[in-house]
Amino acid sequence: MTLVMAYDFGTTSLKAAVVQHGGRIVADADVSYPVSQPEPGWAELAVEMLWDLAAATGRRALETAGLSGDDISTVVFVAPWKGIVPIGARGDVLHPAIIWMDGRATAEAREINERAGFFVGTGQEYWPRLAWLKRHRAKVWERSRLILGLTGYLRWRATGVASVEISDDFVTSGDGPVGDRRRAILAAADLDDDLGRFPAAVASTDIVGRLTLPAATELGLAPGTPVLGGFGDLSAITVGAAPVVDGAAHLYFGTSSWFAALLRPGETVEAPLTFQLAADREAVLFPLQTGCLAYDWIVEQVYGAEKAHLHEAIQELVNEQVAEIPPGSDDLLATHWLTGELPPLSKNAKGVFLNLTTRHDRRHMVRAVMESLCYSHRSSLERFEQQTGRRLDAVRVVGGGASSRVWMQMLADVLGRVVEVPERPRYTGVIGAQFCSVVALGEAADLSSVDRTEQSVTRFDPDPAAHEIYTRLHRIYTGIHPALADLFTELNGPA
Repeated sequence: MTLVMAYDFGTTSLKAAVVQHGGRIVADADVSYPVSQPEPGWAELAVEMLWDLAAATGRRALETAGLSGDDISTVVFVAPWKGIVPIGARGDVLHPAIIWMDGRATAEAREINERAGFFVGTGQEYWPRLAWLKRHRAKVWERSRLILGLTGYLRWRATGVASVEISDDFVTSGDGPVGDRRRAILAAADLDDDLGRFPAAVASTDIVGRLTLPAATELGLAPGTPVLGGFGDLSAITVGAAPVVDGAAHLYFGTSSWFAALLRPGETVEAPLTFQLAADREAVLFPLQTGCLAYDWIVEQVYGAEKAHLHEAIQELVNEQVAEIPPGSDDLLATHWLTGELPPLSKNAKGVFLNLTTRHDRRHMVRAVMESLCYSHRSSLERFEQQTGRRLDAVRVVGGGASSRVWMQMLADVLGRVVEVPERPRYTGVIGAQFCSVVALGEAADLSSVDRTEQSVTRFDPDPAAHEIYTRLHRIYTGIHPALADLFTELNGPA
């Protein structure tokens, strides 16, 4: 029996799982951790903490299954993309990881956009954050010998080999128009003389190195165990959610949220973000910065007393009570934009309740926040379909939020599409990581040809009457940001 140890880091939690080929999870353990926000709009993680959590959580998973480190054939790390971790000459971490949701580099983004002559991104984009580090932490930059991402740091800590997986590489790889664009961005960011700090790219299915004795001792695994290229969380979830074929698409409901689709040959889509799943596979991404984070926040505010006693069981109570409220929350609208949003919205956009009255209660407020994510995804899905000319009659949904039957029925009703949820939607990234091992060990030619043991799927069919209600409210919802844009700027500064 071939077993993979997969460490799946999200923005605020880790799932460590022992996975059998075919995607069956043998044992798992999880843990949550905080994101540090030393200034408004900043977001950092202590990567040494992440490593320690991997060691402790992986050991718990092994113990649960009665396994030893010798039973593990390969190791795969998954973590959010676009992290920045500077490493010194002695292997010391010089600065906490500046992660994907950090928006500190507003001034740098403005300068880079102007110099490049096209829109590169906001202060949350990767290259402006690099430029911020170089400008505002000059001593750190000068001392750095490596700039790694989150998965790059974990692989380096495990093997001593510096690398960047292709979907998390925004510096060294890229041919044709992609490469030309990146080179223009690096020049505009004054980073083209710093390329020596960035490691070479590897494929997700490559064996990057093997566990060193110190790393193996800490992780409770066997020295010499192969460590694979792995993924950013986005790519791992894309691979785990559905077969890697042209046109495959999914929705993700986690701390952040997104709609992603693999492009067909010759297909062009204007999307907020793109990513390379592999050298020959491009995907588009319609992201939401604040996903289930908004749900967690509103539940904490209005169900805090119950949560203190029920802990995780609070979800059952909330779902039961939210289901008592009709579709559309009696015309109460909310926005999930608590930490700002990504284009086509703006980073200065924030949360709003619209049309709140004395007849509404906490159930309406939670449901309205849940519906707001569904409205945003409807907008993204419609933009994608308008550009490609194809309709997605069914949508696969994964992530922790997909465990809520009430929410998934809501989503089906808002979209007017069938929603499909696999058996363990929280573990989609772990399953995607395991598929890397199948290819690395020669059991499949590539990710497209992996033999997938299909999990049972729960299907949610849209209700036509509810869809009609939601179509009206979606139209109103899409007018909220344009109507409040000037007020957001006055309150929170430029977009």
